[in-house]
Amino acid sequence: MSSLRRLKLCSLTRLSRMSQTLGEEIEKLKNKVSSLEKECDTKLNDDLSVRLSINHGQYQTTIDQLEYKIDSNVRQIEDLEEKREKIEGIRLAKHLEQRQVEKLGSLFIVKLKDSLLFFLILFVLSLLATEVYRIGASGSGAEVQLVVEGGTIIDAQIINGGSEYEAVEIVTPSKTGDSAIFEVLIQSRQIEKIDIVHGGSGYSNAVKPIVSPTFANSTLWMFWIIDTVCCVLFLMNFFFELRLCDSKKWYWKTHWVDFVTSIPLPPLHLIFVGSGSLNAVRAGRVLRVVRILRAVRILRMFLFLWRGMDHLSSIMDVKLLKRSLFYGLIAMLLGALFFMTFEQVQTGKNFGSSLWWSFTTLVTGGFADIHNPTSMGGKILTVMLVIGGMVLVGVFTATLTSVLVRDDDTWQQQDIDEQFRKLSKLELLVEKIDQRLDRIEENKNGKNSG
Repeated sequence: MSSLRRLKLCSLTRLSRMSQTLGEEIEKLKNKVSSLEKECDTKLNDDLSVRLSINHGQYQTTIDQLEYKIDSNVRQIEDLEEKREKIEGIRLAKHLEQRQVEKLGSLFIVKLKDSLLFFLILFVLSLLATEVYRIGASGSGAEVQLVVEGGTIIDAQIINGGSEYEAVEIVTPSKTGDSAIFEVLIQSRQIEKIDIVHGGSGYSNAVKPIVSPTFANSTLWMFWIIDTVCCVLFLMNFFFELRLCDSKKWYWKTHWVDFVTSIPLPPLHLIFVGSGSLNAVRAGRVLRVVRILRAVRILRMFLFLWRGMDHLSSIMDVKLLKRSLFYGLIAMLLGALFFMTFEQVQTGKNFGSSLWWSFTTLVTGGFADIHNPTSMGGKILTVMLVIGGMVLVGVFTATLTSVLVRDDDTWQQQDIDEQFRKLSKLELLVEKIDQRLDRIEENKNGKNSG
């Protein structure tokens, strides 16, 4: 199969003809499979057609031979359908680009638009990461002592108000999961007063609160406004391209993530409970990190730029191998983000440490040496990562192995099949020659006797 780079250089007419040719061949193979399946069904009810033959050193019945032919044709159909899908995707993307050039005036403007959107995506991702993980939030030095009675927090005493706080979030992990909720008053950038909104349950007398600096509501509202404006721009671009594309179904199939992640979420954490309590809601917004995958696809791995590395290129072009790498990377990133959301209270780990925990859990399953989750969300996340890692590593290893040995196995098998077909033709030809010689000999003997 031609590389994506060469296919992108083809004209729309050539791509259309390539897709049509592959479609015609797929229909021929499907008809052939249908014919073989009917023949197989007929043989199942034919008691006199049972034969045993040797093929490639293995004994095969008539049904075995038919099933082998059916499986071989089905694999060819799947391969051709994958090639056709790739060509169709390139054709539709090229058609969309040409339509945008017609509307915007030049290819330079189209490329400029895509580049600006890419950098805008990076900006939004940075903004979301800053908001969710409070990067750059000021304040330190605060100390708070809690008074617990019957497993419930009844009072919070300020030992040290700290300094330079814009806003504060106080988190106390609970064994029962019913965590306390606090309302903190900041004056002169220090903690002035702490009110207990909900005392929680399951606390011991030695519970220690974690005082984390966060952003004020005004700052969070500004983040949301900027995020909403960017999302509106993303949606405008989405519907602009949707209107111009040749296949709406293809565009939705390949760009649905862009649409979903461009929907601005309401600031529930500000509307209902202030700036810091609904961690799950705020963490959910980080799922927009999936948008970066669209931009990352623009950047080719530098290994593909190396000339002469066709074998490595073929390895990375394998569908299952690419999918396993893609899903593995997504699972690792999402695992790190959710780990910080569920377990940061107990561990205090930063994103780098969380990413290492997620990678270790996904690839080896050896998470306990780094951190053993204590929250229910963390335990569920660990189970999903371990099971997902078993599947992804298995698929990756099996696919890579099949690719590496393909030259020594698949192609040799095909060559052997071709040689057997030639030998079969030679046998038929020799048999016909023998028959003709026998007839000539019989005619000659008849004349001599006459």
